[in-house]
Amino acid sequence: MTLATKLTFTRVAAIPVFLGCFLWNANEDLTGDWGKVVAAVVFIIAAITDYYDGAVARWYKEETTFGRFIDPIADKLLVSTALIAMVERRPLTFTPAWAAIIIIAREFAVTGLRMVCAPKGKIIDSTILGKWKTGLQLTAIITALVFIAFRVVLITYGYRDLEAAFAPWHGPIVTGLMWVAVAMTVYSGYDYLRQNWHLLDE
Repeated sequence: MTLATKLTFTRVAAIPVFLGCFLWNANEDLTGDWGKVVAAVVFIIAAITDYYDGAVARWYKEETTFGRFIDPIADKLLVSTALIAMVERRPLTFTPAWAAIIIIAREFAVTGLRMVCAPKGKIIDSTILGKWKTGLQLTAIITALVFIAFRVVLITYGYRDLEAAFAPWHGPIVTGLMWVAVAMTVYSGYDYLRQNWHLLDE
């Protein structure tokens, strides 16, 4: 197993850790809710491996067909898990279910296209739009998680006035980033299908 593949599997292994920490406390009171802080750190580390596994594979000339196959799946598992968990805690994350549904549905569609083409010996690589899509999704999710972690710190240490001043900006910023991520998700999905639709007719 190559180093790049090990990094990819590390990202997959981080998913249950993130999920357990983020959902540990079901209360909306963030006082002492350090699980949310740990979840944010775990997700950020997992997201960083998304960049470095591809970079490592190129640096050490270890790019493999399996790596090109498993890397986008790991990305989709990480993002989908985070979105579903964030919808579960929507009052804190400001993540609507429709955004999660659109993003996850797009991932199913593109993964299905890859699975249809794989037996034909055709690998559909990630495009620049796909990379932008992933980057914007991760930006929206990380921002939401970091904002929650920031509020946990402020509330726990008694800076409630500062937290109250910050809170009104939390929702609009996260919602705006989610809209941008959803728009790029839809467009990149359309681009994948447009470029590869002919493969479904073969």
